[in-house]
Amino acid sequence: MKTLVVMTSLGILASSGAIAADVAIKANATEILEASDNYFLVNSPSGTTVKSLTAGTLDVLARTPTTNYLLDSYYSYYKYFGPGSADTSLIFGTPAHARFSIDHTDQLTKYNAAASWTRADVATTQLAETGRTSASRGSITTYAVDGGLIHDLSRIDSLTWTGRAAQVTYSNDPTALPYDDVISTLAWKHSLSPTTTLTNFVSFDWFLADNAQQTQRLFWKFLTGVDSKLSPRLTFVGNVGWAFVNAYQNGIAPSTTPFAFQPQVGTANSILADIALTYRLLKTTNLSLIAAQAVVPLTTGQLQKSDSIALILSHDINHLSNLSFAVRFVHIPAVSGSSAFTGQTGTSDFWSASVNYRYQLTREWRTNLSYTYRERDDETGTAKSNTVLFTLSRDFTLLGNPNAINVAERERARERAQQSVGYVFPLFR
Repeated sequence: MKTLVVMTSLGILASSGAIAADVAIKANATEILEASDNYFLVNSPSGTTVKSLTAGTLDVLARTPTTNYLLDSYYSYYKYFGPGSADTSLIFGTPAHARFSIDHTDQLTKYNAAASWTRADVATTQLAETGRTSASRGSITTYAVDGGLIHDLSRIDSLTWTGRAAQVTYSNDPTALPYDDVISTLAWKHSLSPTTTLTNFVSFDWFLADNAQQTQRLFWKFLTGVDSKLSPRLTFVGNVGWAFVNAYQNGIAPSTTPFAFQPQVGTANSILADIALTYRLLKTTNLSLIAAQAVVPLTTGQLQKSDSIALILSHDINHLSNLSFAVRFVHIPAVSGSSAFTGQTGTSDFWSASVNYRYQLTREWRTNLSYTYRERDDETGTAKSNTVLFTLSRDFTLLGNPNAINVAERERARERAQQSVGYVFPLFR
């Protein structure tokens, strides 16, 4: 399937004449080894777990003066070894994704459209988002289409609209709940000064569960934010707003499938707030403070409310190496069983602390070594883990200049980091 997507996309580019303009092709091969005394953060671990993951990417970019065509593809294979692998129901898997996007820019407006397919591992997805794993097994498959535009109203005002429609299914798990999800966001940005921008936006999320009750959920978010460079050393980003949830059912038939997650019917609301302060201590050293009260949709379809705070220190030793430290605390409050939020009956607290060393061996080769401590405290008890991770990666420039691809990858990483606000261990995956 992956080969077919690649060949079809290249055929579209060639037929449109874009392939004759400016083409760059970049690939990457990565090997990751992890060792942990409690990889899945269970209360009574079976023992040490070793995880091996081999991954490869292929990015193809074709550019004309006004349009970019980008194919982003990823394929991997992982396997768990050791007695700790008994703590998960699936000891190997093949996470993968493919995404084809088109960006077109005219004088005042930038348009974008994309189609994507993603297959993710259930266990690691749940750990990243909620800090725990359930009896679910197998993989999550997501098909999605995206679109949007950015229109300049004036030199200091712009209007942004984005839309996304996704279908989520599960493999090898009849208790998981498939669903459809449609998200639309409208934002207005206004430049107050050369260093400060005001943003107002509203987000609408419509969730439709594939169950007998035809459960639906409307999730609204209204936010106002400021992005400002307060001084040459200090940057501030903050948002405040409100979230409102309304969940209901259209069907009357009782459920015949014992789904692990049953959407709750009812309403709920919450204040939303987040802040990020970044201070440049030295020319090569940055200190960041991030705090948030968030309500986020999980991959399983649930809504999770959380309070979090994180402190990150990053230091460039030289142009080849970087050392960073991070400490994070997340609190998930208990909510009533009738709430449209997660339905968790008890509170949970999560701690994580990590140290990471990154080194650029050559222009193409780079490596990474990290240690992470994780802890979960909830009504079931306390679980702790110590994990060491080693990464070896090589980039391949197959054609053209990959700098434009690198810019696109950094932008997607920034977007994923923003979307993960409210997750327990957002860097786990």
